[in-house]
Amino acid sequence: MDWFALGVVEAVGEGVDAAGDPGTCSVTGPDGAAVEVPAFVGADGRVRARVRNSGAGHYRFAFDGGAPVGVDAPAVPSGPRQPTVRPGERVLRDEATGEPFPWLADTWWFAFSDRADDAGFAELADLRRRQGYTVVQLVAGLYPETTGFSAQSATGGVWSWTPGYGHPDPRWWDAADARLGTLVAAGLTPAVVGAWSYYLLDLGDERMRRHWREVVARWSALPVVWCVAGEVGLPHYSDLFADDIADRVDDLLGRWAAIGAGVRELDPYRRPLTYHPCPAFEHLTTLDAMGGRAVADFVWMQTGHADRSSVVPSLRALARARAARPPLPVINSEVCYEGIAAGSSAALQRMLFWSHLLSGAAGHTYGAQGLWAFAEGKPEDPGYVWGAVDWRTAAGLPGAAQTGVGGRLLDGLSWWEHRPWQSGVEPAAGEDRPFLPYCAGSADERVVYVPANSFREPTIGISLDLQRLLLRELAAGRWTVDVVDPRTGETWTRHLATVDDGGEWELPPAHFASALPTFEDWLLICRREDAR
Repeated sequence: MDWFALGVVEAVGEGVDAAGDPGTCSVTGPDGAAVEVPAFVGADGRVRARVRNSGAGHYRFAFDGGAPVGVDAPAVPSGPRQPTVRPGERVLRDEATGEPFPWLADTWWFAFSDRADDAGFAELADLRRRQGYTVVQLVAGLYPETTGFSAQSATGGVWSWTPGYGHPDPRWWDAADARLGTLVAAGLTPAVVGAWSYYLLDLGDERMRRHWREVVARWSALPVVWCVAGEVGLPHYSDLFADDIADRVDDLLGRWAAIGAGVRELDPYRRPLTYHPCPAFEHLTTLDAMGGRAVADFVWMQTGHADRSSVVPSLRALARARAARPPLPVINSEVCYEGIAAGSSAALQRMLFWSHLLSGAAGHTYGAQGLWAFAEGKPEDPGYVWGAVDWRTAAGLPGAAQTGVGGRLLDGLSWWEHRPWQSGVEPAAGEDRPFLPYCAGSADERVVYVPANSFREPTIGISLDLQRLLLRELAAGRWTVDVVDPRTGETWTRHLATVDDGGEWELPPAHFASALPTFEDWLLICRREDAR
């Protein structure tokens, strides 16, 4: 692995016992500033440490109990953006430039599985980056829907820990380094989930801290964000209906909060940190799960896989999280994987993306059944009960590309300045009718998303709710109103609108039942010409 190309400086020290404590390493950079990082052991039995490349020059690595090691590093290359969070803001930002960070993630929980070979993995990473994705969500070996040391969780017959949870197995972690490096080289930021919640019961607190120490030691110098635990609070699946389930969940939440505090203290770069919630306990957001137990830099949501029935709970949870103080960026990290349980079509993927972004989310995460587990369409696949599909087929589902189209369309707008603006369109979606239009914007921009007619209740076999579509509360002046296909990003029609002091403009009717070209979903992207 060429760590220099990824913006990382690595030093290799002496041989040590992989089962022991590799200690820490104090690293002094070319500017004289020092940082202390946890060390780790590679598969060759030698101790290593990694730091972020802060500039060309000489780096001095002082390992615990070993001779200092010097490394001369080249200039820092350009690479993926490191998301960061500023206090009181609802968006993530690029750490280097301060520009808003456009979070558009795909879900690859089993990214380190060898069910995808290295070439196929690299091709998928390149595809997603070209489609407009910026983030990949993955788990550091302690995966969902399986158990430790099962065949499904192995990579080349090796697990992230040695048998009996003796210590992290350097062979697995070296292979994982290569996969993570492939993502970063492709321009994608890894969102690393340390472990699924119930593994804390298997490892215990001290070994889970050791697990997270390995994660931080190897990957904190890369552009990453952390999720302390997946479905935090979840015990083993077999215990879900135990009489004392509430007490078990409460105990796990408290223990994971302590683990998260340790991660924050250990990480020398203070990467943004969150927790992934479990809706089985009515925890739809990080805040629902952790409340005052733990500090999070941004909020993840998980709001179910029940197709259209998940829409209202999702948007209700988003509104609740956005109302919390202090303000935090909110992202739905898991909702309605495309194709899961034979549902959640591409049309729903588009609807979820646009309804969340126009309701104030800081980004969105897509997922596809089969891809999240890198499944092979076999009964032994993790998550097979949700649908029998192989990952290659799942990777090509249309919702992935169309969600990417949404990200690219937003990239041409000042989306971070937009606010939810449901009074700006008529008719407008509400909790009782969630499949009517969504609206957000600023003084000079307005975006309206109209879900597909098939989602709405029929009037005469079809819905007639969109016979009229009125834009309201526009600034007086000249506006361009583009009617855009959210599947392709193509502009079908451009209207030049003159808006008076009343602030209203009605989209000309396209046919007897709708102001839009077809009964499919559509976007209106509106820009005030006077502001240009």
